[in-house]
Amino acid sequence: MEVVDCKSSSFDYDGRAEEVEEFSKTKAGVKGLVDSGVAKIPRFFVLPVEILHKASTKSGTSISSVTNGASESVKVEVPVIDLEGCTGPRRAEIVGEIRAAAEEWGFFQMVNHGIPKRVMEDLKKSIRRFHEQPNEQKMKWYSQDVWKRIRYYSYGYLHSSAPANWRDSLACNFQDLPIDMEALPQACRGETSEYMKCVARLKETLSELLSEALGLRSDYLASLNCMKSRYLLSHYYPVCPEPELTLGVTNHSDPYFLTILLQDNVGGLQVLHQNQWVDIPYLDGALVANIGDLMQIVTNDKFKSVEHRVLAGRVGPRVSAACFFYPSTANSFEPYGPIMELLSEDNPPLYRQVHYKEYASLYVSKGLDGKTDLLAVVSYCGRLIVEAINMENCEREKEVKQFDETKAGVKGLVDSGITKIPRIFIHPPEENYNIDHNLQVPIIDLEGFDGDRRKEIVNGVRNAAETWGFFLMINHGIPVMVLEQLLEGVRRFHEQPPEAKKEWYSRDFSRKFLYFSNVDLKASVPADWRDSLLCRFLEDENNFDAIPQVCRREISEYIKCTTRLRDTLLEVLSEALGLNRGYLACTGCFKSVSLVNHCYPFCPEPDLTVGATKHSDLSSLTFVVQDCHGGLQVLHRDHLVDVAPVKGALVANIGDFLQIISNDKFKSVEHRVLAIRTVEPRISTACFFGAFDKLKPFGPIKELISDSNPPVYKETSYGDYMTFYKSIGQDGTSALTHFRLPK
Repeated sequence: MEVVDCKSSSFDYDGRAEEVEEFSKTKAGVKGLVDSGVAKIPRFFVLPVEILHKASTKSGTSISSVTNGASESVKVEVPVIDLEGCTGPRRAEIVGEIRAAAEEWGFFQMVNHGIPKRVMEDLKKSIRRFHEQPNEQKMKWYSQDVWKRIRYYSYGYLHSSAPANWRDSLACNFQDLPIDMEALPQACRGETSEYMKCVARLKETLSELLSEALGLRSDYLASLNCMKSRYLLSHYYPVCPEPELTLGVTNHSDPYFLTILLQDNVGGLQVLHQNQWVDIPYLDGALVANIGDLMQIVTNDKFKSVEHRVLAGRVGPRVSAACFFYPSTANSFEPYGPIMELLSEDNPPLYRQVHYKEYASLYVSKGLDGKTDLLAVVSYCGRLIVEAINMENCEREKEVKQFDETKAGVKGLVDSGITKIPRIFIHPPEENYNIDHNLQVPIIDLEGFDGDRRKEIVNGVRNAAETWGFFLMINHGIPVMVLEQLLEGVRRFHEQPPEAKKEWYSRDFSRKFLYFSNVDLKASVPADWRDSLLCRFLEDENNFDAIPQVCRREISEYIKCTTRLRDTLLEVLSEALGLNRGYLACTGCFKSVSLVNHCYPFCPEPDLTVGATKHSDLSSLTFVVQDCHGGLQVLHRDHLVDVAPVKGALVANIGDFLQIISNDKFKSVEHRVLAIRTVEPRISTACFFGAFDKLKPFGPIKELISDSNPPVYKETSYGDYMTFYKSIGQDGTSALTHFRLPK
């Protein structure tokens, strides 16, 4: 995984963006710089001293110890484990060695592992061949799009303000799918395919040995489905004219379960052991294995995920291939926590449950700063009785599984005649807020926007966006018939027989169209009382034929109308900020469109749950169409205020990302939806507008910044903000705080 230190503008400097853009446009990577004859590295590769010289020594092969009062130097080396005979009489010996290495080092080298030396040498040669081919041939693989499964790039977050690393990479994310050889670059196609087959078999062997090292049955870790996906990163580290100023890879631990690394004879890989950097030397025919963060979590700290780095060097190029193993796509939202068989009253859980997507989001949002993310998932259970924790976790997992497998959603529960809601939907009491029925969310009449009322409307929107973050719009240009037909189409979808809806049911949130109940259903948070149909649309990609037929016409018509209204409102919001009317549209922060169509069925115990937990929206801007039932509430000056339905009106609210770029001038506020007792379900649609380019960095608009109004937020990409937002969940904690600059 390629990550970035999001903390900072301290690494930024005037002209950095232009330098990075010039470098990126060449698509020649770090090797291109070296081939051009640079004698000094560009400034955006220079790392701060505190990262370069973390730990007591720059590199260490000996550690001081005290024996009988005398200090002596003890040579330390990363363990080397001979796997020959692991299926025979040496198995217990090998398991013991792996246990010691995983507990004390988190790293070990393996010999006689079963992968032919020829396969490894061929892979290294092919990686070198790919990176050393003419730039014209490599350029077609070049991309900064982290979602592409096969790509060549130089530091994935090059356009952030973090220092870049001195390397180029070829990423091949195979996930848990069969290897499509035709999708691989021809320069390394056969070699990569052959190596991946071999390393998958070695992973299965290691999985058994690690399971037994934990005192579990040999197939235990495999049964968790935690290492089914694989991701191969093939690195090329060119010679560096100033290796003391940069690194090949910054200090980090791996966010996965397990990593298997192939390296050449150049050296440079170091592991942090007892606060000293220890070299992992090249060993002919060996592979390096290391424990990932998620393995440390499930083993409850028995196995250690440790920091490591790669030095830049004057000798090279260095070539390596790191294969990361992580949960399958289907298990991305499965919660992983300490293995129950390892827990006892003397060994309580140290971590809460976390799913892979959540942890990966935390990891990406923090970046390579040499600090672990494990603290973010430390158990909030304290020293509760382990038996009670076990029972609670087991029962919840069982209930979630039973509910999810019906694919009938919350409506299916109601249709079955339940009189009490399942425990997975019960929320702890929320913080007490006064509900003020006398306050009213502003209503903005957009009629005459292009005429004499324009200034009045701009002022009204400015006041609402600054003080409420929410407002209702009337005379907005979308016919009432279109809104009513949309709500009816959404109702029709949700009230179909379960068999008709099941084909759309999925927990794969990479899909553009899916029906589901709760994004975080399998996490440890209480579920909300609603079902949803998600429809994603990209700029200039109106794939309306992919919408469920039962609501296709209604959604298509609404999307056409609402994007026109978005364009109008962006002009108003731009002028409300004192900018030219086309400014916000040109930022690219509003190009993607996601329509989430909610059904909130009758709830037999509405006091115990909610339709939507209190949250703010991560998007830039949101439009909501709601029916007559009500239930939407917005937090205003520590009071919850009802957003009462008004016939023909749309609700608009400011999202977190618009608060960032407006430098806190416009406010993104928390809101929630109550569960209801009405026989008829509540129907609503929320249309979220966000950035299409997930990698482009955004920050406070420069025209709004002055000495008296300095930037409040650091730059971040929409993708990084989204991943951090999802990682913290909807617990009333604002993701904005994480991106604020220190005062």
